[in-house]
Amino acid sequence: MRMNHQRSFMPCSWSRARRSDRTGFHTERTGSCTSATFFALAAGFCLYTSSITLAADFTDVGYSALQAELGAGTPTGAGVRAAQVEAPINDTSGGTAPIYMPNPSDAEFSGKAITAINGNPSGSFSGHATVVGRLFYGNTSSIAPGMTQIAAYDANSWFSGLSNSSGTATTGPTRITNHSWVGTGDTPSATGQILRLVDRQVHVNESIQIVGLANGSADSPLLGSAYNVISVGRTDGGHQRNTVPVSGDSLYGSVRTAPLLVAPESITSNATPVVSAAAALLVQTGHDAGLSLSESSTSISGVGTIYNAERSETIKAALMAGADRDTSNIGTTANISDYRSAGHETANGLDDRYGAGQVDILNSYHILTGGEQPSVQEGGGDIDRFGFDYGEAFGGLSGSPRTASYFFSTATDVTLFSSLAWNVAVSNDNALTTSRHRLNLSLFDVTANSLLGESSSDLDNTQNLYMRLLAGRRYELRVTAGETGSFSQDYTLAWRMEVAAVPIPAAIWLFGSGVVTLLGLARRRSVA
Repeated sequence: MRMNHQRSFMPCSWSRARRSDRTGFHTERTGSCTSATFFALAAGFCLYTSSITLAADFTDVGYSALQAELGAGTPTGAGVRAAQVEAPINDTSGGTAPIYMPNPSDAEFSGKAITAINGNPSGSFSGHATVVGRLFYGNTSSIAPGMTQIAAYDANSWFSGLSNSSGTATTGPTRITNHSWVGTGDTPSATGQILRLVDRQVHVNESIQIVGLANGSADSPLLGSAYNVISVGRTDGGHQRNTVPVSGDSLYGSVRTAPLLVAPESITSNATPVVSAAAALLVQTGHDAGLSLSESSTSISGVGTIYNAERSETIKAALMAGADRDTSNIGTTANISDYRSAGHETANGLDDRYGAGQVDILNSYHILTGGEQPSVQEGGGDIDRFGFDYGEAFGGLSGSPRTASYFFSTATDVTLFSSLAWNVAVSNDNALTTSRHRLNLSLFDVTANSLLGESSSDLDNTQNLYMRLLAGRRYELRVTAGETGSFSQDYTLAWRMEVAAVPIPAAIWLFGSGVVTLLGLARRRSVA
């Protein structure tokens, strides 16, 4: 049995809370708060306790195929530190101690260390958190069972820990944080500040934030309206569409594309940890491979060494470029069959219902293990069928390029999936000054000297291409600066060229039919 409930809470002292569910039952008590108040709504509250992920679910997200391909070498998320943030549920007896912890004695969590960062004053456990945890890092119900170090937070505590006393971002070893809740700030100003703090964590610390959208609602800007997060919906489309604008905010006041990905679950609370688990497999792959997949790395104090293949932009771009635009699920009747049909294509090349499509870890793994392949401007050659590039400096400032070219030639017809992702910059101080630059992504037929397609949204920080290409041609993927004047911006471009036929709406088919292969199927990577 599944029931969806909403939970509201305050991040400071309070004397009572508001609780509502979809039956229309409400209880309220008056209270006071000494600082900004915001409300969080659990995206789906699950009352059952049985295992909820079956072999069919693993098949639908490409994990079974990945296991069949890699066998004992399949990544498990081992070594990846995770955090699980939950909307606290107040004690039904009238107490105010938050209930937010997954039950550590659940069999799915055997051998794992789940640490309540600010303690567990209620002494109780959340059924919602337990189910989310199973899908995120459970021993048999998650595709990332190797994660063993999990920090558990109620949302109040997590937000209060985003800055230290000097106003700079706190750091820690956690790489992936799952947010299976939604909400809004007490005021537009409070909401904007929260979104900036979250975007700063991603930008400064390469902290990957996976956030769920509301189930069937569009009134919750937290955290899906942040730029640098990965927003998640459901394959059946029953979720909030687009970001929720923050009134009067110079950065978050516009409507942008959301979700970025979907997963085959019936509520967003469950879809979100499926994507988080997929991200964990990619982070492990990128980190363990070191410089065999990445051209370089960076060291972040308090976080450690981050290789280009495990950066926040790379994980986002690889997940999006790897997503399925057409599905044949066996674990659910929900499927994507009309991707980007009339009226559903977004300015940044996605579908307003499904984003980039349904998460597929097999495809995204192939993209990541295709390795980093620099642009021509940075000394690279032709790109291969799968791969990515992290552009560390772009935009013309200090002599950096304003164009990045990626050439390839086709032996037969192919379908191109490509995603460009970059982060909004937020200053690491109390000012939280933001800087949003615009990049564009285009595809040229070099043989015919013609522009085939372009993604050039003025508002989003991803651009995406999805189109059929003709055999025997030479092509150029091109990243360009979308604004005048010099600036400095890093980005990741990820791509795959599909060998199996993928249905595409007639308006998107550029040439002929039939997808078979591509020249240069493998590229030997050297260790730097």
